[in-house]
Amino acid sequence: MQYPNHDETIEIAWQNASGNRGPDRLTSTTEPAELRLAPNSVLVRPLGPTIDRDEASAIAGLVATEYRDRRTSPKRLLVDLSAVSVPSSMAIGLLLELARMAEERGSDPYLHASRRMLEVLRMLRLDGRYTMVVSERRLVELLR
Repeated sequence: MQYPNHDETIEIAWQNASGNRGPDRLTSTTEPAELRLAPNSVLVRPLGPTIDRDEASAIAGLVATEYRDRRTSPKRLLVDLSAVSVPSSMAIGLLLELARMAEERGSDPYLHASRRMLEVLRMLRLDGRYTMVVSERRLVELLR
């Protein structure tokens, strides 16, 4: 999936788990997530289908680094878990950590996830920490 930025181009920047950045780069299977950057938003998309402890830590580190490197916090932290099919404790822990980071920095957290993941979050009463994004189209709009 590609997310256009505010100028309707495809990608502002990417960052992989090792911290490398550049334009139009494909993510390899060894990287746990894609990070898309826009002036007012950060989108993080774990590649799934599961999230283990190391991946959760690396993804949280990516987001923390992005927050630290920006002069001002983005208005929105967008989390796209649509590629994660297993709602594991590590995935849920990552969601809690990302919501905490967003709250500390004044960003609004948004979540796009599979129906199964959303059901688990509702059952655990954790769905109130994020604004739910029901469509990929809306996620793209929020990235601008």
